[in-house]
Amino acid sequence: MGRMHRRLTVGLFGRFRLGRARGSTPQLLMAAGVTVLAMALLAGVLGWQGLARRADALERARAETAQQVRIQTARTSLVIADTAAGTDVLTGADPTVFRYRLFAYKAQNATIGLVTSARTDADAATLATANNYLTAYAMQVQAARTLARDGRDETAADTLAEASAVLHQQVLPRLAEVRRTGQERLDDDVSAAGTAPLIALAASLVAIAAIVAVHLWLTRRTRRLLNPRLAAGVLALVVVTIAGVVVVDAGRQQVLLARDDALRVADAVVEARFAAFDARSAEALGALGGTTVRDEETWAGSIGDARGHLEVAASDGSRQVRDDVAKVSDTLEHYTGVHDRLLTEAEKGNTARVRQMASNPAPGGAVGAFENFDAYSGALLARQVQSADDAWAASGENLRLVGWLTLGAGLLAAVLGWSGIAARRREYR
Repeated sequence: MGRMHRRLTVGLFGRFRLGRARGSTPQLLMAAGVTVLAMALLAGVLGWQGLARRADALERARAETAQQVRIQTARTSLVIADTAAGTDVLTGADPTVFRYRLFAYKAQNATIGLVTSARTDADAATLATANNYLTAYAMQVQAARTLARDGRDETAADTLAEASAVLHQQVLPRLAEVRRTGQERLDDDVSAAGTAPLIALAASLVAIAAIVAVHLWLTRRTRRLLNPRLAAGVLALVVVTIAGVVVVDAGRQQVLLARDDALRVADAVVEARFAAFDARSAEALGALGGTTVRDEETWAGSIGDARGHLEVAASDGSRQVRDDVAKVSDTLEHYTGVHDRLLTEAEKGNTARVRQMASNPAPGGAVGAFENFDAYSGALLARQVQSADDAWAASGENLRLVGWLTLGAGLLAAVLGWSGIAARRREYR
């Protein structure tokens, strides 16, 4: 009697446990379906957003780089214009001489560059102030030309020196300020471009791990090795995740090419040109005012800066860049050789000879010798700027496409996962 009671009790308890387990399974399957649905949608949406935000950040970086180029071009154009103004006054501002037209062209180019370079309200305010001083500078240069044409060389030299001071004290520092703030924005854009895909990757990995865990639980629960729909959803997420990693990694290499190669070389060449043109401007002013010997230290300092920046460009560039920089350096050394002969004449007191050499457009004159440096360094700069722009453009290729594919894969995985688990729930009805 006791044994029969125990058997009946055990049998009833076992059936109760089995019934409770069977009754709880549909609820657990519902929870598993919701989990798969949420994880798949999360992976799709965050993956799409991450890649899209990276593409946006890289586009902003490309635009910011273009602004940096415009600012640098404006800075260089202004020192070229300042150099041309000195040559104009040395030659009496003859309207038939090309240098006269060169000043107007370079000054206008710089003015247009200022107008089109503002990307923020703060930049616009700074550049507007610089533009006002630039107008005053141009008016003073024109006054110096007029004085030189009238034969009043000493007054023309003083007026041109005052104009150059306005340029170097009021205009160029403001351009440098805008460039610094733009560089900070560029750094922020590059940082954002690196962070966004990491968030997307983390979301995809978490989602894949969660769905795989649900599949393993489902295998133990239903004693079926594979749920084809759930597995297909996981496979879709894995494929788009790998595609995203490949695209981002390829783009990262292009970002490094743009920033660490092309832009570093371009910045160094810009600074070398700026310093060299500053030296050439000081040479023209010294020849005009008879202060060549006294101003030699200033000239030598600027040339030393130009040489240093060219060395930086060579160290940061490829073999082809190093060869190009070597050619630029040769032209700069040729110009310094001409200047040394000009300095020798100045030390002898041959003022007329100094003025003639400083304004001579022939290869043996300061103007002609410097033109070679201008041409070679300008061509090198243009190539590096184009290389940087091409690299920025390539860094964002296929990001949006893979982003949309990721969103589609997330939706597909959600549908497949939900339907796969729903099929198991129907078995328990």
